[in-house]
Amino acid sequence: MALRLDTAVIRGEIDNTTRDNVRGRLWLVGREAPIVIDLRGNAWRDVAGCKVTFTNPKPASRPPIGLHPKQKGRVGDITASLKMKIYSEPEATAESGGEAASLHASAEWHNALYFEWYSEQNGRVFLEGTNFEVSISAWVWEMDKEQEAVQKTSNLNAMREWLAGIIQRPESKVDGEDEEFDDSEEAWENSLKQSDRLSDAHMEAIEKYGEDGLHDDRIAYVMGWDHMLSSSREHAPEDDDAEGEAWKENDETSAALDDLVNEIDDQTFSDFLDDQEHEAHPLQTMAHDFVLRLLTEIKEERPESTSEDDDNSPLNRFIRNSMNISGKLAGVLGMEDFGGSSHTGHTLAILRRCLNWANEAFAALNELMEAPEWQDRQDLLQDFRADLFAIRNGITDLRRELRTE
Repeated sequence: MALRLDTAVIRGEIDNTTRDNVRGRLWLVGREAPIVIDLRGNAWRDVAGCKVTFTNPKPASRPPIGLHPKQKGRVGDITASLKMKIYSEPEATAESGGEAASLHASAEWHNALYFEWYSEQNGRVFLEGTNFEVSISAWVWEMDKEQEAVQKTSNLNAMREWLAGIIQRPESKVDGEDEEFDDSEEAWENSLKQSDRLSDAHMEAIEKYGEDGLHDDRIAYVMGWDHMLSSSREHAPEDDDAEGEAWKENDETSAALDDLVNEIDDQTFSDFLDDQEHEAHPLQTMAHDFVLRLLTEIKEERPESTSEDDDNSPLNRFIRNSMNISGKLAGVLGMEDFGGSSHTGHTLAILRRCLNWANEAFAALNELMEAPEWQDRQDLLQDFRADLFAIRNGITDLRRELRTE
């Protein structure tokens, strides 16, 4: 995943005074020597040909572990004029706590420093923020609009290549080649891992390009979804609209639909719903009830010092992993044909993942039990521990049962 450095930066410099080469240095919290950067390519037009120096007035955290001290690679987007929306009333919004309150908070657009590169050692690395104190030198050389467009296209390709490395798409089958369906646990696990990688890559693209990228093809392009690009469906909207409205002009079809609707009375619909219902699996019910209790009681017991926004806190990791278990069990055990022989490999692969989440939940719970702010809530945590043990044992038993069928 991408490494974000802005909160760890004390000060830095970006030098693009030589064409097709960006050099830089970053002084980071906890490191005596600066990170040295040497990249191929150019910045955006506003700072191409310049030297940019910047200072962070409030550095707060250490850089990611494993960040190489000498960064070589390709430039990404580099600019001092990226537009970011900053809300001016965060305190009022937080106190009212509501989404509605954020709609009324005033916002202003600010120029942000954005420095991104694709490192041979660490992959995508970037920093961004509006709080940096920035100084830009005079231009040694100037970039025109056409050159900037070429550079931005190169940056898109760099992002696309980096995401392709995350996704690791399997090789395409030869035309006409039939592949026998594999319902083994390992085959399903590989499929689930592929889905996870695709999801991770998509989240990286959304994090970089935001909602705007969903509308201007950047996300589709960097994800490798060329079939979704606007140019591939230039004439589709008119044709689709025409076909979509054509059925309304067919009186015979419309009359047949009216007759069908009249035949479906309330009793018929009720009988249909009854046919679809089946008894929930005990393990599914156990996990569902556990999460409901967890969310209810944690909301009441959460210490004031424990933030809901800190995803890596032990409490939030415990909740997140427990919810993963409940959600996946509901999906796989709630299928109407569960218990038959179909897709046993898929079920085993999902249950294996649930065991991993259970182990992560136990690790987070153990941290909670040792935390000073939870010492007077040990009875509650012990109850959660017992419930989680029961769920994990149930998952193990079900895996053993499915393997012997």
